[in-house]
Amino acid sequence: MTVHKKPKITMAGKMMAQFDYKLAFSRNHGIVSHDEQQVLKNSTVAIAGMGGVGGDYLVTLARIGVGNFKISDFDDFEVGNFNRQYGATMSSVGRQKMDVMRELALDINPETNIKEYGEGINRENVDDFLKGVDVFVDAVEFFEIEVHRFIINACMEKGIPAIFGVPLGFGIGMLIYTPEGMSFDDYFDIDYSVSAELQVLKMSLGCAPAGFHLKYVDPASVDLSKRQAPSIASGCKLATGMVITQTVLAILHPEELKPIPHYTCYDARLNKLKKGYLWLGNKNPLQKIKFSVARKMLGI
Repeated sequence: MTVHKKPKITMAGKMMAQFDYKLAFSRNHGIVSHDEQQVLKNSTVAIAGMGGVGGDYLVTLARIGVGNFKISDFDDFEVGNFNRQYGATMSSVGRQKMDVMRELALDINPETNIKEYGEGINRENVDDFLKGVDVFVDAVEFFEIEVHRFIINACMEKGIPAIFGVPLGFGIGMLIYTPEGMSFDDYFDIDYSVSAELQVLKMSLGCAPAGFHLKYVDPASVDLSKRQAPSIASGCKLATGMVITQTVLAILHPEELKPIPHYTCYDARLNKLKKGYLWLGNKNPLQKIKFSVARKMLGI
């Protein structure tokens, strides 16, 4: 016979449930075993960025039962975030994203341990940020290429797998980094002496070799010089599902990960999936042609 703990009664007469980890995540069983659930409970995931996808990553991992997090963000929620960011609501406008998302995660699992980095991640604190981490999830603002680069490089030096997903229209481009795969620099082949727009374009092509979203996304909505590109909630939600699945695999079944130059692109509007191997990364001759064409299309 299953005995459930009686809920507490507050002074206002409302029921306040007592948290029970086993009960809270019991529906995971059958997909993950009891032993694997304990592994998740004891694991630590680092997430840089609590905005477009990062906040959703945190909440989803909390619902899966991951017990320890390191999170970072220095930005506040604003009305312009409403179309895609999990924590963006009228009540959170003006509040720090990291604080809002921490509260939401703790409301799901009060036993969760969360260490915060309100100054963001930089070269001075990246070692502490990654200390004791089982997997890193990259949700850094896409245009901050150097931040992506030094965190991923630090992960590879420490043997920490890293998962990166980019919402693209109604789809996603996803990459996985492990020490067994290509390095960040070898894969993206970015020339850091050129303009920021060209660097971002190069990284974009490496994230989505299939380019499904280009069939319907209006090029006029993209202005790399102003760090502007369209994003929609369903694309962000799709990214969450795919990225967090790989995050769980990185913890429980790391042998199943396929690091770069492997990639995955899926577009829900077109219902197209491409799981490929980008030989030579962006040095691939076809990628070089795509870069030239995209550069002309965007006028950069």
